[in-house]
Amino acid sequence: MAPEWWQEFFTGPWLDVQRTVWDHERSGHDADRIQKLLGLPEGSAILDVPCGEGRIARELASRGYRLTGVDITEALLDDARRLSQERGLDISWERRDMRDLPWKEEFEGAVNFWGSFGYFDDEGNLAFAEAVANALKPGGRFLIETFTAETLLPQFRERWWDRHAGALVLEDRTYDHDQGRIVTEWYFIREGEEPVIHTSSIRLYTYSQLCQMLEAVGFVSFAGYDALTEELFEFGAKRLTLVATKTS
Repeated sequence: MAPEWWQEFFTGPWLDVQRTVWDHERSGHDADRIQKLLGLPEGSAILDVPCGEGRIARELASRGYRLTGVDITEALLDDARRLSQERGLDISWERRDMRDLPWKEEFEGAVNFWGSFGYFDDEGNLAFAEAVANALKPGGRFLIETFTAETLLPQFRERWWDRHAGALVLEDRTYDHDQGRIVTEWYFIREGEEPVIHTSSIRLYTYSQLCQMLEAVGFVSFAGYDALTEELFEFGAKRLTLVATKTS
């Protein structure tokens, strides 16, 4: 069986980009928003999944929260462990598939940040949502920051480029309307080297579909915000921040 796209995507030049694209100021700003929207007291247990190199988990841990970070990519977890040790932060890092969360009602909050929802097919995305619901205590809050169909399609660009980590990064995007997925070919180009191409495929839900999925696994109330302005979510927002509360 061929590997899923996310099993091979976070390797090679993508890791170099991941390590340089976020600065401390941006991570602090993102943690400010998460802290405000979750509204949890200091000492609360928070699950960051997937956590990548742990930039959000580290910022929240530095503010007195108890963090657990989960990711499938060992290289990113190695970075997370090293960087948290350098700051003297006590964070639990675990390598596992984010649909496979072993905890039962252990966390007051959970975070899925920067477009990491929708990696799988509908069944797999539902399994991830259910795993998070199971890991949360009654009344726990799940914050998702992502694109939706309402935010991405009106501003859809087939091609985009930027420079990161000494590489020209080109994106060639298509929207698969049959599957409801954004499929992107990522080209990493460095002078004197052969281009490296990675492919991602993200399921794009509407706001309503996302809420219905979460409701099916035990979340009972939803608050949506424009991720850039922090105003209430409405058509025309560029990204969504959704806070879902588990049944008490």
